[in-house]
Order: sequence, then structure tokens, then C-alpha cells
Amino acid sequence: MTPIVFVVDDDRSVRDSLRRLITSVGMTAEVFPTAQAFLSAPRGDTPACLILDVRLPGLSGLDVQRELANTNATLPIIFLTGHGDIPMSVRA
Repeated sequence: MTPIVFVVDDDRSVRDSLRRLITSVGMTAEVFPTAQAFLSAPRGDTPACLILDVRLPGLSGLDVQRELANTNATLPIIFLTGHGDIPMSVRA
């Protein structure tokens, strides 16, 4: 199974850059512009991780983390943000 890296970011250039980087090392990338799009997509049993922007329109990255925890998902999350602060990093 080829590992999948899910990318959720509302900035198209960030999504495109991360997709190119991830696929350049032989992994599969699936990108989403919103948290809702990611949460509604099937994920299957393939090894995966999630690169997640903290600030998104609608549900935030921290909301996504909470939703995944409520479903007992064991998907590792790497948070990205251009506007972080210490309370946000503690919450993540």
C-alpha cells in the first residue's frame, strides 16, 4: 500500500506545492480546500497522515482534530499555520 498524505488548506498554492513535494518522494497526496470536504471523503485503511491548516473557513483545523478524536480516528496530524500563538499550539 502506498501511504497517503491528506492536505487540507484553503490556499491553493500551498495545496499545490505540498502535493508536488509529497508526490516527488513517491507518496500519494489527496488535497482538500475545506475541512468539510476532507471529513466527507472516504479514507479507507491505507497508512496515512494529515497536514492540516489551523485557520480554515468554516470548521477550523482544531475543529477537524476534535471531530477525528470523537470518531476514534488514529490519523496523525501535522498542523500548519501562518498565524499561530502559544495557546493555539497548546490546544493542538
